[in-house]
Amino acid sequence: MKKLFLLIIFGLLNLVSFGQKSDSTLSYYSFYRGFSIHKTELKAKRGVLNGEYKIFNGKSVGVLGAYKNDERIGRWTFFYKKDTIEQVYNYSTKKLEYNRPNKNITYYLDSIKEGDTVVYPAKINASFGLYMLSRLFKPPYFIQKSIGEYTLYYVFTLNNEGRLIKYETKIASDNYNKIDEIDLKRLRPEDFDFSPAVVNGKNVASTMVIESKLLANIKRR
Repeated sequence: MKKLFLLIIFGLLNLVSFGQKSDSTLSYYSFYRGFSIHKTELKAKRGVLNGEYKIFNGKSVGVLGAYKNDERIGRWTFFYKKDTIEQVYNYSTKKLEYNRPNKNITYYLDSIKEGDTVVYPAKINASFGLYMLSRLFKPPYFIQKSIGEYTLYYVFTLNNEGRLIKYETKIASDNYNKIDEIDLKRLRPEDFDFSPAVVNGKNVASTMVIESKLLANIKRR
C-alpha cells in the first residue's frame, strides 16, 4: 500500500479578537476557507459585516480585526504563534505597521542600488494569506510517485501598487525541475493584496520568492 507524505515547510500560520457589539448587530461562529471564524453582522442587513471578526487556528485565535459596513477598518493583527505578532496592517490608512522578518523569503526589486532606503513587500494577512495561496499548488504526478526531497519555490510578481500580477511555483532537485504558473482566476480578491515595495519613498514593482521543502515518501507494506 502506497502512502504519500507531502510536507510543505512554509513557517506558516497560527491564527485573533477585536470587538464592537450593539443591539443592531448579531455575532456568531461560521467557517471561512476551512477555518472557524467568529463574525459580527448587521441585524438589518444580514451578510454585511460590522464589528468584531476573528479567525481561529484550532482553539487559538490568530487573526484579529473589525469591519464597518462590510469593509475592513483599523488595525488588523496577525499572529505567527500564540502571543507572537507576525504582522499589523492598518486598513484605514492602508499602511503596513509591522511585519515580522521571514528568512525563507527573498526579494527582488526594480531600480535598487546600494544606499537606497528600502521597504520590502509583504503579503497582507501574513502567513494566513500565504497559506491560502500555497493551497493552490498541487504536486505533479511524478512527485507523487517518487521518493525524496525537493526544493519548492513560490514566486509572487507584484506591480508597483502591491497587487499580485503573476504567481508561479518552481520545483528544483538534481533530477527534476518544473515551473508552473497558477491561473489567477482561481484566486479570491483578498489573495491579490500585498503591501508594495518602496525605494526611497517611491513604490516599485517587485518579486517575492518563498523557499520551502517538498518531501515525498512511498511506504510499501
